[in-house]
Amino acid sequence: MRNKFSSSILAFTLLLALVLTPGSAKAQGDGPTYIVEAGDTLSAIARRFGTTTEALSLQNNISDPSRIFPGTELTIPGFPGVNGRLTLLTVALGDTLDSLSETYHLDESALVHLNRTVRLDRLYAGMSLIVPMEGESSVQQPANHMYVARSGETPLELGVRVGISSWRDQVDNESPRLWLIPGEVYALGTEEAAQPVGLPDVISSLKVYPNPLVQGHTTEIQITSSHTTQITGELGEHELAIFSTGADEWIGLQGIHALAEPGLLDFRLRFYEQGSAEPVYEFQQPLLLKAGDYGFQTLNGVPPETVDPAVTEPEDAFITELLSPATSEKLWQGPFEFPSRYYTAEFISTFGTRRSYNFGSLLYYHTGVDFYGQDVPVYAAAAGRVVFAGPLTVRGNATYIDHGWGVYSGYLHQSEMYVQEGDLVEAGQVIGKVGATGRVTGPHLHWEIWVGDVPIQPLDWIAPGYPLPSSE
Repeated sequence: MRNKFSSSILAFTLLLALVLTPGSAKAQGDGPTYIVEAGDTLSAIARRFGTTTEALSLQNNISDPSRIFPGTELTIPGFPGVNGRLTLLTVALGDTLDSLSETYHLDESALVHLNRTVRLDRLYAGMSLIVPMEGESSVQQPANHMYVARSGETPLELGVRVGISSWRDQVDNESPRLWLIPGEVYALGTEEAAQPVGLPDVISSLKVYPNPLVQGHTTEIQITSSHTTQITGELGEHELAIFSTGADEWIGLQGIHALAEPGLLDFRLRFYEQGSAEPVYEFQQPLLLKAGDYGFQTLNGVPPETVDPAVTEPEDAFITELLSPATSEKLWQGPFEFPSRYYTAEFISTFGTRRSYNFGSLLYYHTGVDFYGQDVPVYAAAAGRVVFAGPLTVRGNATYIDHGWGVYSGYLHQSEMYVQEGDLVEAGQVIGKVGATGRVTGPHLHWEIWVGDVPIQPLDWIAPGYPLPSSE
């Protein structure tokens, strides 16, 4: 009797020790699992997956929530019917809820539930999305490519056109499709696995730099698309100017205003083929915009008329209209040069600084970079065509050069100007002298670059320059 009693006590003790062991190596119970990473806490994991530390502890037999270790496998409660190992997937350009479900064989409702959001239609590139993966692989191979249907095309005809049989897709589908809507993206199975792609066949490649977007900087859009004769689109409120560089490659450059509201910007593209009045495919996906890092500056003693809205607003409107056309001829090559050869490592004022004038409010921001100097040469930063050279109240003696593709450079507050409207200039050509005309407190050269009707950080155009080296 004593031996039986002792054996029962020993078994109970072992069972109790197993139950109370913190951070068991293997997840307990049914449901999706998560592998603890360095720096994780149980409360942070609970918040990530919309549960509580108590529920996690109970599900995984954890007695001390403060003691979990990297490599521990936890079962996440609250997801009935969802299995697999949970991981973070980075949303790529072109990914949608539909394409991710098709590509990774995931249930849409499971994605919505796991990510606790009702706005999965707002998936933005670079966003982290929680997905359950099957097996040990951190990335599943897709079973489909995406293709754009043409007018009057059936699934079988589309399959013949792209060289992939759609017969099996039709047989396996409970509601087989007899026809497709022109421009509809349709998934067809492939015999060999390919890289996960949410983009349809009309887009071979789509890249945006930088991603996320940044206030006050240039955004470059790189597209590879065959059988395309025109691409149009918008980024936020700006109409994109997208130009062919040959070999099915297209480039679009667009500035992001230094005062643009951080958050999501709508990004749209439309693709046209030869003879098509309507786009054969329309792409839409939001992009994330982050705040820039800009300071504050107070300048007192500038001429009062240069901060009078009755003067500044008409002059600003004139410059905006002047610099809005995007001419198709690209006149510059490689990175831009500094417009001054003096003090290029130190600037009086940098781009984006929020400003007040004459003890006024912070109603302004600095649209360029200021160089020291007095009566020293001003050099053209790149080849282009002069579109304005003359006196202005705020900008003083100013020269603006069109470099093509919606890119302009401006040279303000000059004492002398050596070029006139219509002149073609080369990079490094002397176009004037540094002065102290317009809204100034002393002699200097104000240099600015506009891209897509927006003044942006000029120093980006010194290095690395645009188009980015990877796209040339």
